[in-house]
Amino acid sequence: MTRSLALAIIAILTANVFCARTATAEVPMAKAIEAAQSAVGACRANGYNVTATVLDSDLSTRVVLRGDGAPETTVEIARRKAYTVIKTGMSSGDFGKTVPAPPTRASPQARSRQLPDAINGDPNLITWAGGVPIKLGDKIVGSISVSGAAGGDKDEDCANAGLAKIAGRLR
Repeated sequence: MTRSLALAIIAILTANVFCARTATAEVPMAKAIEAAQSAVGACRANGYNVTATVLDSDLSTRVVLRGDGAPETTVEIARRKAYTVIKTGMSSGDFGKTVPAPPTRASPQARSRQLPDAINGDPNLITWAGGVPIKLGDKIVGSISVSGAAGGDKDEDCANAGLAKIAGRLR
């Protein structure tokens, strides 16, 4: 067998393994939708227009649910919160507690309208609360996050409400 043929076979087998891995979602679509709807509903009941995002542990997006009246920026913030959970293995708020505050670069009003800069060289990490892990036993199989309530603690409460809706029903 020639070297190039062997490399081609290895590439094909690797691609097949990768496709098989990504074809199986760890958070089933029905559960992801249910959790996101519950999170958005919990925030709506408290007067907040939010976006909820659910990711699988491989960072693939399962659901993005932007509630009525939720600003467009909440979509990206929620994605970054969910991403942070998967990358760090902890809630986005807990991760935020481990990161030193950045130097002040603008007025508080200007900062509140800006997304944070890259953290540890990763532009997707965020230190704001609102993202929590979805676990099956001790294994993180995904994440759910919320953005748009009046503070990360309220976002996290809504994300936890979504998580509670599917608790004990993942396999």
